[in-house]
Amino acid sequence: MIYTLPAIFAIIGAILSFVFFRKKEREVSVLASVLSLIVSILSLFKPDYFTNYFYVDNLSKIFLLMISIVYLGVVLFSIEYISSMKERFIKVYQYFTLLNLFVAVMFFSVILNNFGLIWVCIEATTFSSALLVAVENDFAALEAAWRYIIIVSVGLVISLIATLFLYSSAKTLLITNLVNQQAPGGLFLLGGMLLIVGYGTKVGIFPMNTWLADAHGKAPAPISAIFSAILLPVSIYPIIRLFEVYHNVLLSEFAFVLGFLSVATASIMTLNQKLYKRLFAYSSIENMGLALIGISLGSYALFGAIILIFTHALAKSGVFMLTGNIFHNFKSKKIEDISGLIKTMPKTGLFLFLGTLAVTGAPPFATFFAELLILAKTINLYGWIIGLILFFFVGCGFLFINYKVINMVFSSKSKPLIKESFFTLIPIIYISLAAIIIIAFPVFYKLLDGVIK
Repeated sequence: MIYTLPAIFAIIGAILSFVFFRKKEREVSVLASVLSLIVSILSLFKPDYFTNYFYVDNLSKIFLLMISIVYLGVVLFSIEYISSMKERFIKVYQYFTLLNLFVAVMFFSVILNNFGLIWVCIEATTFSSALLVAVENDFAALEAAWRYIIIVSVGLVISLIATLFLYSSAKTLLITNLVNQQAPGGLFLLGGMLLIVGYGTKVGIFPMNTWLADAHGKAPAPISAIFSAILLPVSIYPIIRLFEVYHNVLLSEFAFVLGFLSVATASIMTLNQKLYKRLFAYSSIENMGLALIGISLGSYALFGAIILIFTHALAKSGVFMLTGNIFHNFKSKKIEDISGLIKTMPKTGLFLFLGTLAVTGAPPFATFFAELLILAKTINLYGWIIGLILFFFVGCGFLFINYKVINMVFSSKSKPLIKESFFTLIPIIYISLAAIIIIAFPVFYKLLDGVIK
């Protein structure tokens, strides 16, 4: 079955890296990621597939494609990055084994037909990725990994309780059955709210967002890239499916409030950030908050949310990879220590600036138009006052983040020119792809025509 092949290739890559090819783990991982990407592209042209175990529509195919694109980039960027680290908490072959397993369970998360099995896969992402946060092997990284495990596990316990409530109310967890079922009772509503809180913890939604900035700030650059680009969207995927099977005003308003608070909190927090990786981590919280708002509003706002998620995955993965280049050459994670990037590291500086514009929603990037769709629907349903307040917080985040990045890139102080790695080409390609997503708007709209209601 073609839709399971990306996950199978990733699992095979993990097994081969761990058991048979410990000296060739890089090559094995690259092959697995390339094959996964090829199959994910081919799956776009295959019909939808629904059984008791699998639920694959065009939304699933878009998520498969997004995961596979970032998977390949992160594997390639890790080849040099992991080798340059002097003291590692785990060995190189263990790193690639865990990375492949981490991606495999995310592939499965977006093709399953059962909320219970989806919970199992998303829970598995925690344990397959926790050690990846602590690769740098210092106290701060280990503490961040520990906080990640504790806080996210609490959230997933909440989502497990939510899943039990859903089953108690509807007597099934199959998405295909729930789509065709009559509106369930109040217990299902309570389960839906808990599900948003539970998975929202992993997404970085307020108030369970504290782990995200720590984990992103301390994890190696390629791991920060894969966390922000695909772990967060995969964790929001079951929330999209929840709104597909259950239409309830109270549930939508609950999700809207949490998304709104996430955007407000993240935009305010960006003002006082001293570390550039934490700055971009709060940008991810803001984007996921906006995506949750779009999901709660439905219609063209849901389309905007999916476009936002996809473009964010490409641009933010590129930005986090570039932060790895900066740290490698400047040996500092502080914003104040980085200056004159456009002269010192021209490619890194230019595309860090462009990538930041993409993730903060500047035109002509697709994120700008996605945010416009979400804001327009917000004004349509909740009025101009709420819409303008949301616009204010989005604007604050845009200004605060870009002001800091502009100082890093274009300030007059600079070091001598640094020779940039060949692997800098990877984030450049990804940020460039984020810039041209706008061309594919009609394609995305046609693909998602059956999902957007």
